[in-house]
Amino acid sequence: MKHPSWSQGTFATFAISIFVAFVLGCSSSGGGLQNTSPGSGGRTPAIGGAAAGAGGTGGPGPAGGSVASGGTSSSGGSNAGGVAPTGGVTPTGGVTTTGGVAGSGGTLLSPDAGSADGRADVAVLDAPQIKVDGSGTGSGGALGTGGSSLATGGTSGAGGSTGTGGVTATGGVAGTTGCTGAAGSGPIGTLAGDLATGIAFKDTDGKAVNAHGGGIIQVCDTFYMHGEYFLSTTTDNNFNGFSMYSSKDLATWKNEGLILPQQASGELGPNRKGERPHIIKCPATGEFVLYAHAADVTYQADKEVVYATSPTVNGKYSYKGPLTNASGATASHSDMSAYADETGAYVITESGHVYTLSTDCHSWLSDKTVSVNCTSGGSESPTVFKANGTYYWIGSNKTGWRANNNFYSTASSMTGTWTCQGYIAPVTDTADTISDERTWLSQSTWVQPVVGSKGTVFVYWGDHWYGTTDTSNPGKHNDQATYVFQPIVFSTSTKMLLPTYQSTWKIDVGAGTWSQ
Repeated sequence: MKHPSWSQGTFATFAISIFVAFVLGCSSSGGGLQNTSPGSGGRTPAIGGAAAGAGGTGGPGPAGGSVASGGTSSSGGSNAGGVAPTGGVTPTGGVTTTGGVAGSGGTLLSPDAGSADGRADVAVLDAPQIKVDGSGTGSGGALGTGGSSLATGGTSGAGGSTGTGGVTATGGVAGTTGCTGAAGSGPIGTLAGDLATGIAFKDTDGKAVNAHGGGIIQVCDTFYMHGEYFLSTTTDNNFNGFSMYSSKDLATWKNEGLILPQQASGELGPNRKGERPHIIKCPATGEFVLYAHAADVTYQADKEVVYATSPTVNGKYSYKGPLTNASGATASHSDMSAYADETGAYVITESGHVYTLSTDCHSWLSDKTVSVNCTSGGSESPTVFKANGTYYWIGSNKTGWRANNNFYSTASSMTGTWTCQGYIAPVTDTADTISDERTWLSQSTWVQPVVGSKGTVFVYWGDHWYGTTDTSNPGKHNDQATYVFQPIVFSTSTKMLLPTYQSTWKIDVGAGTWSQ
C-alpha cells in the first residue's frame, strides 16, 4: 500500500540520503569498513632500520599500525576522518629491540618478533657477514628469521672495536651477523706444550688433532680450524683430504671430519699434492669458499690454486676446480693463503702475488706482484692479518720441513707497498741451522684475532712439523706434527714479536685477554 503523501521519486531520494549518511558516519568513527592491513597488532617491521619511528608513518590510511623500523611504532597516524583506530599503537613485543637500527650491526626481526629485552632466542648463523677490520664498527644488520633480536656485541679492545652484534675481527674472515656479542669473560683455554715438542692437541674423542698448514675461521662464538690431513700409513704426504676441528676456547677441539676428501681424479685426485687450505666467507654472497694449492707429486709441476664451496662452514665442500680469471688463466703458484675484509677478498701466494677476487669469490679479477720477502732465499707459507689498520704479511724461508726464522712485512693496503720489518721471533742463529729460536721451531700458517670485551689477542699458529730440527728425515710422519700457538706482542703500530716462548698460557676468549 502506498503512503498517501509520498511519490516514488521522493522515497528513492530519501533512501539514498540515509545510505550516504550511514557510510560517512562509519568512516569517521573508526568502525565499519576499516583497512585490515597490519595495524591491529603492529607486526610488520620495516627492513633495514631506515625509518626513525616518527608518528604517522607506520601504516596506510586508518590502520596506521605498521612498526617503523629500528624503533617505536607509529602513533596510529590520525586519518583525515577522525581518531586512530584501536590497535594503531604497537602492542608489547612489537617494538624492534636494540640493534635494529641500520649501522648497528644488529639483526632485524621477522613479523613475529617477541620481546624487546635484547634476548637472543634465534641466531642466524649463516646470514651475510659484516666485516670488521678491528678499527671500526660493522655496518648494517641482516634480516633475522624470527625470535627476539640480538644483544649488541663486545666492546673495543687493543686491536679496535668489534662489530656490534657480530664476532668478526681483523685478520680473519669473520663471523656473521646474527651472533650474540662477546661474553664479558670466558671460556678460558689453557694452551700447553714444551718448546721441543709443540702442543699435541687431542680432540674430544682423545685422538690427535690432524689438521696442518691451514687456517682458522670464526663463526659466532666458534673457531673452525682446517688443514691438511696426513695418513699414518704413508710417508709421501700425498693429498688425502682436508680436515676440520671446532673449538670455543682454542684449546679443546671437536673433530668435524673431512670437509673435502680426495677426489676420484683431477687436481686433488690420487697421487697428487693438496695443501695450504684456507677458508673465507665471501663478503658479497655469504658462501664459504675454500682455497688450496694443488700440484703433482713434486709440488712444482701442474701447480695451481683450486677452490671448493659450501653453504655452511663445517659442511662438505663441493670441489669446483682451478681458480681462474675470465680468460681462463690459472693462479699457478705453490704455497698460498686467502684473506677477506671490508676491502674485498684476496688470494696471496708465496711469491708475493695478490689476486683480487671477483664478487662471488669464484674467480680472480687482477694479479699484482708485491715485494714481501725480507731475504734473498725465497718465501713460503704466506700468512696475512690486519691489526690497528696495518696489514701484516708473515713468510718463511725455504728450508723444506725444517724450521727457520720467519719474517714479516707491513703495508697500509693489500696491494700497496710492503715494508720489511724483520723477524717475528728472536734470532740467535742467522744461519737458521741450530737455534731453538727459529720462530719457536715452527712455520707460520695463520694468525687468529680473538676480540673480546676487554681487548684483542692475536694468536700466532705455526706448524711444528715432524722432524723440524732433523736434517735427514724431516716431514716423513706429519700425522705426528704438532702446533705452536703463541700470543703476538705489538710494540708499535707496525712492530710485532713473539718475544718469549710461552710453554703454558691461558686465553680468555670472552675478554680478549691472555695470561701466563
